[in-house]
Amino acid sequence: MRSYAAYRRWRGMGGQAETMILSDGFSWGAALFGPAWALFYGRWRTAAVLALGWAVAGVLAAAAGPAGGGAILLLAAIWSGAVARGLSEFWAGDQDWRLQDVVIAADFDAAEAALIRADAARADDAERRW
Repeated sequence: MRSYAAYRRWRGMGGQAETMILSDGFSWGAALFGPAWALFYGRWRTAAVLALGWAVAGVLAAAAGPAGGGAILLLAAIWSGAVARGLSEFWAGDQDWRLQDVVIAADFDAAEAALIRADAARADDAERRW
């Protein structure tokens, strides 16, 4: 079971909302692809921090040689996976995202369904927000 946080921001004159759901914990996408993972999801500041971390790791890996370089790059991948989601949540408010709800679920689809049900219980027109 993981916790999922729903963030929402309102756009346009019609009051249409965008919803972003983030899970907690380790991100395998960020560990494997680093800053490209964050860019794919439009999280520019997270991508910049991950790129800086990978650049430092690259310099250290080049200085350490082949034996130590692999270990340093592995540590950079683990670091990326561990901090990427937290960085995304940290800067969400700067991009007009507001925390709407938190739910604990087995997977993303179950979390999204629970969040939609909770939203429908609060407002009559829930479908315009998802």
